[in-house]
Amino acid sequence: VYKAAMSTAPATEADTRSAILREAVKLFAARGYDAVSVREIVQAAGVTKPSLYYHFGSKEGVARALFEQFMADATAMRVAVFEQTNGIRDVLEAYTREMLALALRYRNTLAFAFSIWFGRSSLKDLIKHAEEHDQCVIQEWVTLLIQRGLTERVAEVTIKAYWALLMQELMRVVQCPEFTGCANSLADEMATLVLHGAQAFDQEEKR
Repeated sequence: VYKAAMSTAPATEADTRSAILREAVKLFAARGYDAVSVREIVQAAGVTKPSLYYHFGSKEGVARALFEQFMADATAMRVAVFEQTNGIRDVLEAYTREMLALALRYRNTLAFAFSIWFGRSSLKDLIKHAEEHDQCVIQEWVTLLIQRGLTERVAEVTIKAYWALLMQELMRVVQCPEFTGCANSLADEMATLVLHGAQAFDQEEKR
């Protein structure tokens, strides 16, 4: 089996790195991080253990690279959405559509992420890093919503509600392989629900 895998080994260092990430995230998503060995990853990728250690340092390094790859794409998407939209409804709808598209591309990465966030895992430092990243993203959202007309308190409540709804939809993407998304209608529904709640909260705050 090992010889057969080596016969189709990636040709370049970039190919090697990509193959390791591609096969590792499949294994992590299917069985959980702690149940997967370095040997299984390199055999699936058709590379050697030294190759994995060269590119990532350890199995945890592979996991970190998977998270960073997703976060980098999510950050680039968020920056683009923030820059290209005006109203609050526009930004909520655009972000929902783009995040669902990203989730479909990164389904295995999200499955792996949810498994360590909501399960038991030895990746405590990575979980802490991901939580800190999410807090920074939420703060960016609060700042944006304030700039677009909401008070700080209403902005905080709005993004908290929106984030909970978004996480629920991302979990649907992970849990339902047949799910391909109804991005436009879902984006409209989420924006309507969140903004209605924000308006009601704002009125209550002013009483």
